[in-house]
Amino acid sequence: MTSTVREMTKYEEYAMLDSQIKALSLQKEELRTNILDILRLNNEKSMETPVGKFGVTLLKTWTYTGKVSELEGAFKAQKAMEQSTGDATYEEKPSLKFTSIKF
Repeated sequence: MTSTVREMTKYEEYAMLDSQIKALSLQKEELRTNILDILRLNNEKSMETPVGKFGVTLLKTWTYTGKVSELEGAFKAQKAMEQSTGDATYEEKPSLKFTSIKF
């Protein structure tokens, strides 16, 4: 097997895994919604199963006043200014970007 063929196999393997992860993430989200619905319908906060414990947790979603939005805007503007003037520093690290073909 030549180097190019081995490399192509790695690319194909990566693409296949990427596709499977996306499909599994969608499937997992649908199951999460279904399980939450089942727990709510049964008025249960948690459920022990042979594969583990499933529980309902409450996550807070905060809504802030206009003052926070103003501060956030000023913060973003200050960051942009420091980036443009060179006062802010950065570090570059190699990263892989993958764009799948449309099937």
